Amino acid sequence: KSILDTNFQFTKTNFSNIGRYVDDNSVTGVLIDCGVSSPQLDISERGFSFQKKGPLDMRFNKSQDLSCSKIIDEYSEKALAEIIWKFGEEEESRRIAKFIVNRRATKTFEDTIDLAEVIKSAKRKKTKKHPATKTFQALRMAVNSELDSLKICLETLKEKLIKSGRVVIISFHSLEDRIAKQSFKQLPNLIEKKIPILSEEIENRFSVSKIIYPSDKEISMNPRARSAKMRIIEKL
Repeated sequence: KSILDTNFQFTKTNFSNIGRYVDDNSVTGVLIDCGVSSPQLDISERGFSFQKKGPLDMRFNKSQDLSCSKIIDEYSEKALAEIIWKFGEEEESRRIAKFIVNRRATKTFEDTIDLAEVIKSAKRKKTKKHPATKTFQALRMAVNSELDSLKICLETLKEKLIKSGRVVIISFHSLEDRIAKQSFKQLPNLIEKKIPILSEEIENRFSVSKIIYPSDKEISMNPRARSAKMRIIEKL
């Protein structure tokens, strides 16, 4: 065995389970990459792509029950619209949900291309991006509970980090970055006797950097990096 084998321990689990593997005040540094693996996107059988024909799956963990097809086939029009708006920030979420429900009433969705075409027909607003981009993102995030997992992970890390320990978070859209920023923002302890609170200084436990963007050179080598945002959080 190589001596390098002792440097790493790989664990297949969800971000939200990090508390099971590390003790309080024991972690010096954490790198969280919120991005989806490019090979996962490129393998049509995983069902992530609206440009390649594949099953309506989208599960990171193939052993879990919830898949994209279950959401598309069984969720109410209201629930679909909420998912598409909340996770995709899609302005035409209600219209897309209506088209999906109307279509499934007459014919079951067959694959990713089939769903993408229905979304395309629902969209009235034309953009540079593919019409199904935001909806597919929303469905993927809902299937895998991505935002909830990230929130739990970051809350857990607050106690796991040592003083001066750092968390580096690479996010790929505003929802993830917002969670990264707000999770470590010190909130005032609202006590009636101390109002107004603006007159008091609130001690910060963490410092949060401004967004760091990829360079033009990196984007030219890896176009998928163009939407990446990185923040560095340090425990004070």
